Amino acid sequence: MASLLAMFCWLGLFGGLHGLANDFGAGCADGPAMTLLQLEHVVKSVTGRDEECGHLHPDVCDPQANWYCSNNCRFHTHREDCYRPIPDVMAEHPDVDGFCYFNASGYWIVYRGPQQDFGKIVVDSILALRSSSYTGLSAGRLITYRFEGLSVTTHLDDVNYLYDDLYGYALGFLQGQGLEPNWIQNRSLWMELSRQKCAELQATYRFAKEELILADALDFNAVLDMMASCSAQIPHFKHGSSDRELEEVAGWHSPTNCRSVTRRDFAKHHYVKCLLGYQNSAADMAYLNQRACLLEGNRIGHFSECPYVPDVDF
Repeated sequence: MASLLAMFCWLGLFGGLHGLANDFGAGCADGPAMTLLQLEHVVKSVTGRDEECGHLHPDVCDPQANWYCSNNCRFHTHREDCYRPIPDVMAEHPDVDGFCYFNASGYWIVYRGPQQDFGKIVVDSILALRSSSYTGLSAGRLITYRFEGLSVTTHLDDVNYLYDDLYGYALGFLQGQGLEPNWIQNRSLWMELSRQKCAELQATYRFAKEELILADALDFNAVLDMMASCSAQIPHFKHGSSDRELEEVAGWHSPTNCRSVTRRDFAKHHYVKCLLGYQNSAADMAYLNQRACLLEGNRIGHFSECPYVPDVDF
């Protein structure tokens, strides 16, 4: 759903961002006490055990992942299945929600129960991903994505906007791109719309089973974040010893010499959620739709700039 960078500013684990320190650096440093408290809360929520679902053993995030808690397959009760095609795995467990089966395999795969309230998920996600660097509505740096021959602008009011704005736009999920925000109130309709979108993505991109490995998708999320930075031609976040490996995969040499993210890249990330259950892809679609809209001039707006405003302060 959201960028890894946003998660870490939310946790307060960064003192600043390479190239964006003036915009976000101070807000990302919440102090050691807050860091420990937030970290404990998130780790518990990600690794929390539901005996009917998959879980981690031991209950810790994998320190070898390319980003904190991004890929815990090595410690997962369904470790072997993390490295098999998702369609094959889910075909063997047709009545199991994929987020339950792979619960806690990555920080964004957390099972929320069989009947998710999409409206509540939207509000919870917005608030959880909002870092202390949030500038307020349209007060952030104006950036321009160069995206498959198009220019798209947005205000970088918070760090997760860099990923999520372009992600929603690429999938066509923003308000103003055809999905009416009030449709979320009809759960069965929203689920069906998600199913249709998932089928459309597969018909368009024809993902091979070998491309649909959960462990690969978990590892690639950090790369997507870096490629979104490339599309905006701004410096990417820094991540210590993993920088070079991530840069190599992302083709990163500089903000103007790198691999930009594509619609197919984002589509595959979303399609993984489709395969894990339409409830999960529908929740992702709801979050992306309710938080932002496409305005005239190919500008992405947020909250009161849009027809529908979720019940959050902005």
